Amino acid sequence: MSNNTIVKSVAGTCITFSFILAGNAVTQSFMTIPALLVDFPSPGAPGHADRARLLGRQWPLCWTVGNQFFRPISTLGFLGYGYAAYSVYKEGHLARSDWRVFAISAAAHFVTILHSAINMQPLNDKLEALATRTADKDLFSAEGIALKWARWNLLRLASPVIAGSLALWQSV
Repeated sequence: MSNNTIVKSVAGTCITFSFILAGNAVTQSFMTIPALLVDFPSPGAPGHADRARLLGRQWPLCWTVGNQFFRPISTLGFLGYGYAAYSVYKEGHLARSDWRVFAISAAAHFVTILHSAINMQPLNDKLEALATRTADKDLFSAEGIALKWARWNLLRLASPVIAGSLALWQSV
């Protein structure tokens, strides 16, 4: 690790960000989605369409926090790990850690950002559309979309854990 207090502070903040993001992913995949789907009627059963529409109305409450809070900290984590990697790289042979490990942590956060934009946002849109814009015949896939979202969200658990663990290992 660098002896520079600013670099240490930035790396420590990014490590914190990584584990906050991982905690959110655990909460969403293993608590929020299961709570929304508890006793979800099977497709074609009475009340299925109403529950699917309710899921669509509830979903914006779930992902708004992600867009307003977790997206910025994921971006700041990417930038901070990049800064730490660059700073340690500039120290050259005097550095007490490997800049490449911080670069991997930055890349892991970048993967999370791309995955969220490319894979998760379309699922967010599909879930939100269940509230009003989805035809009744398409409501049959509501539970499947939510479960797919939970499975895809596991990458947003793995990437920050890898990033934070690697950076923590380099920081000690």
